Amino acid sequence: MAISAVQVWNADDWELFSLNLLQHRHGALNVHKIPAAHQGDFGIDFYCTKEAVAYQCYAVEEPIDISTRADRQKTKITRDLAKILANEIEIKKLFNDVRIKHWILLSPLHDSKEVNLHCSKKTKDMRDKRCGVLDDAFEVAIHDLTLFPTAVIATGLTSISSVKLSVPAPSTEEVAAWTVGSSNLLANAHHKLLKRTSHENIGDAVADATSAFLQGNALLDALRSGSPDLHEKVTVAIKSRARRIQFAGPQGGQSANGILHAELESLISAVQSAAPNLSNENAEQIAYGAISEWIMRCPLDFPDV
Repeated sequence: MAISAVQVWNADDWELFSLNLLQHRHGALNVHKIPAAHQGDFGIDFYCTKEAVAYQCYAVEEPIDISTRADRQKTKITRDLAKILANEIEIKKLFNDVRIKHWILLSPLHDSKEVNLHCSKKTKDMRDKRCGVLDDAFEVAIHDLTLFPTAVIATGLTSISSVKLSVPAPSTEEVAAWTVGSSNLLANAHHKLLKRTSHENIGDAVADATSAFLQGNALLDALRSGSPDLHEKVTVAIKSRARRIQFAGPQGGQSANGILHAELESLISAVQSAAPNLSNENAEQIAYGAISEWIMRCPLDFPDV
């Protein structure tokens, strides 16, 4: 099973990003924002009277498990629908007497049918309230990024202040599955890393390099699918640094530790320069992964001791 990365959002970035998605879906002139700073947002962040739809944006704090994510999404749905009932008169003014047909929780990730069941329950509950601002066929739903075109998502990511992905450390099973067909790479890492550590510690050093390699690849895969432009910039920076090492050799003097420190700092800086809105943590993880791959393959090696 491949390691998967989950994007970490802060509330402001998710709201800004959501606006880009909704403007693509409904047209820039048809999407309106309700600022929450002054007396709340009525349980609605954005709305479109042309389509009679209201949206509430919500990104849980990642990383969390599916059950916790679903519980928090259900709680958010219940809490914000209550705001619609409490602010019926003002919402009716906003929609110019157009009755709302859809209220949608817009989240980065929806992965539990329990949320669908909760939406169905709240749909019935809201219809039973006979709220004057809601259509007789009013429906509650949850949408996530899978319902939007990849190109639109990629464009939206360029507008946010920071892209941060959370990727777990590979499990024992994931490492074992990878090592089955990678004996040559592991042998190469073992040979090179013995130049900077002892026989007693070589197993841990190779394990750390393997974990860093798998995490770095998971991050690059997530960028490739979610933000192709950002992925291209990062991979160009990595390839450029690799070519330089092949041509001129590594920086950092004659010690393995000195070379590793110098090359890590150089590659982290190159990734950050190429993708300034990528989080510092992700830039470091990608650099660790790339250098681990260079150790396993080429071009990075250390002087014999």
